[in-house]
Amino acid sequence: MTKILQGLPAAPGIGIGQLTIYRPDPFSPERIPLSSPQDPAQEWQNFLDAHGRVDAELKALGQESGAPFAEIFSAHRVILQDRTLLEAIEEAILEQGHTAITATYRVISEFAEQFQAFEDEYFASRSADILDLGRRLLAHLGAPASQIRLPELPPHTILVADDLTPSEIAQLAPTQIQGIALANSAPTAHSAILARSLGIPMVCILGPSLMEQQDGRPAIVDGNRGQLLVEPEEGLYQRYHRLRQDLLIQEVEAMAHAGEPAITLDGVPVPVYANANSPEDVRKSQEVGADGVGLLRTEYLFRSRATPPTVEEQQETYACFLEQVRRLLTVRALDAGGDKPVEFVPLGPENNPFLGLRGIRLLLARPELLRDQWLALQQAAASLGSGQAARASDKEIRFMLPMVSTVDEVKAARSILEPLAGEFPRIKLGIMIEVPSAALMADALAPLVDFFSIGTNDLSQYVLASDRTNSRVAQLADPLHPAVLHLIQRTCQAANGAGKPVSVCGEIAGDPTAVPLLLGLGVAELSVPLPAVPLVKQVIRRWTLSRCRELAETALRCASALEVRNLLAQES
Repeated sequence: MTKILQGLPAAPGIGIGQLTIYRPDPFSPERIPLSSPQDPAQEWQNFLDAHGRVDAELKALGQESGAPFAEIFSAHRVILQDRTLLEAIEEAILEQGHTAITATYRVISEFAEQFQAFEDEYFASRSADILDLGRRLLAHLGAPASQIRLPELPPHTILVADDLTPSEIAQLAPTQIQGIALANSAPTAHSAILARSLGIPMVCILGPSLMEQQDGRPAIVDGNRGQLLVEPEEGLYQRYHRLRQDLLIQEVEAMAHAGEPAITLDGVPVPVYANANSPEDVRKSQEVGADGVGLLRTEYLFRSRATPPTVEEQQETYACFLEQVRRLLTVRALDAGGDKPVEFVPLGPENNPFLGLRGIRLLLARPELLRDQWLALQQAAASLGSGQAARASDKEIRFMLPMVSTVDEVKAARSILEPLAGEFPRIKLGIMIEVPSAALMADALAPLVDFFSIGTNDLSQYVLASDRTNSRVAQLADPLHPAVLHLIQRTCQAANGAGKPVSVCGEIAGDPTAVPLLLGLGVAELSVPLPAVPLVKQVIRRWTLSRCRELAETALRCASALEVRNLLAQES
């Protein structure tokens, strides 16, 4: 008899295979080999050698994996270099006489416990990052590794775990993994974002009974409905097999028409752009049929550097991107601070980094960073203006300010940027709407900018007071919650009333089931993860805008995100 575990959808798709239960070795004394310390100086050198190897490993992972992995591994490198952490391990080795392995275990455990005890959810959730680093250090020091090696999982695996860290997901071979089922996590957590980027179906928040399942059982992950079906009956198995084949056919058909415009059945064109995190993403944007890049995250240019990139370095990069995009390039100004540290901007500890000096606040505090990016983009546009290959005049160039919360912030930014415009080509200036105050003040903000881009990932967590990186509460930060939908509609009304385009660049824009709802709320453009571009365009072609508006009216009357998701499941 089929056993159905209900959770939440985290990454779309259907996975059919056999369960592999992943229980990583706990960070516990049993992993620490008993040995007598060598010369303290040699033990400290052993630690420094392992520390250097871990740092190089994280740097390589960030460079090879691309964002969003790169952002996470960059943050791990910052923690690794923390002086308090290093001094505590040094003291445990040189003054207390512990081996490098024992000292590392003890200090990492103490630090993780301290962070876990914080009432602030952000710091409490960072304990997992500290333990992740601790495991890396211990492995390089020679401590026993986990019995299950994630890169060596058998084919057709449905991976079952309590949760997965970014480091663990980075080890997965997508060709071996049919799906992921997690007892905890959340649709907005790092694990879900990374699974979507790899194209692996995933469900989360399945509850503790998930870990009671047995290895090798046949199962189905339904990433669209948020279900894990264990030991499915033959009829159900065949139905899902056909459904998966149909989805694969739809993907092939969507890819075949990816280069064609996305126009609704009643004749409304909807530009579909790609979110880009790296030069490789920009290059691939045309391959998947994107009309341009609607969100270029520039943080990768600033990571792992002692100084920020020069105007010349940035200009060369942006000029290359302008040659590669089809119609539009939207460059988001450096969005640092909070959970996105950069080495050359020491911020010091903040009680709540998500509400601290980040985004536009940091740029206004360090205006040279904002000036240099703007000037580099202006010069890139000018350098291509007469170029035969690029024809920059045929392409729209946008510059976007992150984490805006007040009208005064926009005015302050304009006072910095406008004197630099000079005779350069016209670049449109816009803002991210990802703070509730910006959505509520959209009418006042619209006359000051050329466009809005709604960042539903952050908007959801701020509206619902829920840290999307904390698996204990992240399920609350659902971008389909009616409270978020009402703010999206309000923003669209303000933008449309001022004749300004408005897009959504959060993860929800890449969910085919949510696309009609967003259009019905008034969204005019979509910027989505690369793999989602063809399917999103295909969905747009199957709806009329009038029907989308009817769907939106119904969704706005719902009382919860679950009601909205059930409504969209019925319509899809």
